[in-house]
Amino acid sequence: MIAVYALGYLSQHKDATIAGVTIRGIQPLAFFWAPFILIHLGGQDTITAFAMEENNLWLRHLLNLVVQVILSLYVFWKSIRRDNVELLVSGIFLFVAGIIKYGERTWSLKCGSFKSLQCSTGNHCKHQFPELIDGDVGYSNAVCTGLRSMLDVLNFFSGRTLFVGDNLRFGREGLATWLPNQVLKVLEVELGIIYDDLYTKAVVLRTRSGITLRCIAQLSALVAFAIFLAGKKPKYSRADIAITYLLFVGTFFLELCALFIFMMSPWTWAWLKARNYDRLARYSWSLFSSGLIGWPEKRPLWSNAMGQYNLRGWFEGSGKPKSCGQRVMNMTLKLATSISVDKEKIFWLSKILDTEYAKADKVMECLVEATSSFIRRPYEFQRTREWPNLDPLLRYAQVFYIAYFGFAIVFMHMVTELHLSKYPCSDIEADVAADIDVLVEVCQKLSRYMMYLLLTLPSLLPLNASAVATLNKWQADMSENDVMTELKGFDPQPGKEALEEIRDIWVRLTIYAAAKSQPEMHAAQLARGGEPLTFVWLQLAHYNCGEFGYSRIELTRDRSKHSIFYVLQLHG
Repeated sequence: MIAVYALGYLSQHKDATIAGVTIRGIQPLAFFWAPFILIHLGGQDTITAFAMEENNLWLRHLLNLVVQVILSLYVFWKSIRRDNVELLVSGIFLFVAGIIKYGERTWSLKCGSFKSLQCSTGNHCKHQFPELIDGDVGYSNAVCTGLRSMLDVLNFFSGRTLFVGDNLRFGREGLATWLPNQVLKVLEVELGIIYDDLYTKAVVLRTRSGITLRCIAQLSALVAFAIFLAGKKPKYSRADIAITYLLFVGTFFLELCALFIFMMSPWTWAWLKARNYDRLARYSWSLFSSGLIGWPEKRPLWSNAMGQYNLRGWFEGSGKPKSCGQRVMNMTLKLATSISVDKEKIFWLSKILDTEYAKADKVMECLVEATSSFIRRPYEFQRTREWPNLDPLLRYAQVFYIAYFGFAIVFMHMVTELHLSKYPCSDIEADVAADIDVLVEVCQKLSRYMMYLLLTLPSLLPLNASAVATLNKWQADMSENDVMTELKGFDPQPGKEALEEIRDIWVRLTIYAAAKSQPEMHAAQLARGGEPLTFVWLQLAHYNCGEFGYSRIELTRDRSKHSIFYVLQLHG
């Protein structure tokens, strides 16, 4: 918006000057800033789009590129004089750099569109990683594993049912030796690389054409600066000259940052290591694994946050407000009550203000470990799971609330919140207190996370009905029948076994939801920092488990015991 305003202002300013300034012999320099606007419209290498929709609308950005270039040339041509030969030559070189930089961004948007993703063969992944490169034990091994599997990851996000890549490189035979945190780190590396391919200039700068154009742009900016520095400037004001130098400094600073970003890319490290450039490879790895600007091993490579929403708190008003948004929501509810506004009419505001974000460390380890167990030993999940503590609840719910996936989430959320309200309790043995604290945290985060997905990101879930219809049905049942009072009669006694059963049900629901989700939805969520459900989906996809794999996952019920038992089954 600032660039458009600046170009429009310069185009309307006659000769970009004031009459009194011209009389004193001081000529304007503002027109020379037009090509700088193109350079900065190209943006930095670390971001080209804020959402997947921008990539899909890359033709609109191409039109903007043409319009901005024409407008900049018009401003430059309108204000240039015949005696400004050095500015004319310098400006031409700047226009070359600006058009290339802006063109890089448009090219990156096109490469990141979902249509281009579906049409891509993945050769840029296959040819850039040498097969002979092996990482050392530790983080480099995880990075190499992630790099080798990028062709398959590209196929997963493209939604292809037939995989173009070789055998599964994630290592079906080696998974048993991987710890959950190691598997999680590989998934982080893969999602980090695919994020770069979709939302940064990484794909363009890994091509020979992209590198050539970048070198031309950098040389053009250097030549333009040298010509401007050597030219005579007494007829320009000191303020304009200072601003021009500042714009040059900003341009060179962006290029320097781009060089560091290119050097700390995992692709660059692998390329240097394959060609025995050991010193440069070590330098690239030091940048890559640094804690400030790189991809350090100990720090999560994603937002490490999971959304949380407590639906029971909305219905019953339980719990004290913890965040500023919740306090604002409480004040809004009091105001709505005072002016006789129905509570349901401001529920949309609750989804915004009452939503919290919690760290996903323990939950991610639990989900990755459970998914690995499901892949490694599917027969354990396919047999009927006994629920000695939750069986009465499941028997009560089988007719009304487990008919649809959305109802199952709401019902289990209410059950979980009701049961967790009993903790901490004094009659629990000290030796299991630490385990119970972890289980309480995992159950609560998983429960509220699935409710968060149901309310704010329902497109990630395999819903039979809309989220609004699901909540209306639940609220109607609560009004007609005192559901929560009946649930209290079936609530099991607090203990480790009951918490493990609740956790296992949520894990099964999460794996099922991940297997049924669509790749384009996960690609869109990468721009927001990533979702825990995406990790589960990608881990399943590595073993062809899911909607587009040859092993479908379904939830079944055991009718012989007249109760709902969530059983994950693989169907070839």
